[in-house]
Amino acid sequence: MADMQDELTVIADRVRGIAAEKRKDQKAVAAVLEISRQSVNQRFLGRIPFTGPELLRLADAWDVDVARFFPARDEQRVDRARAA
Repeated sequence: MADMQDELTVIADRVRGIAAEKRKDQKAVAAVLEISRQSVNQRFLGRIPFTGPELLRLADAWDVDVARFFPARDEQRVDRARAA
């Protein structure tokens, strides 16, 4: 369960980081996803997970590879080793 929460947090961090890189605020993200800014905030905080379709929409809107939102397998192994 902790691994899943960690991954959700990493995805939220990645989305926030790419949004900042693209100079997109929560309102702009909400517009792309057609959800409220408050819902975006909950996703940015990792309280609600981004769905696959939401990540695909953001990747398309921002012209980035959807893989950028996910931790690389090497990072996951390092994180697990640190936790052990």
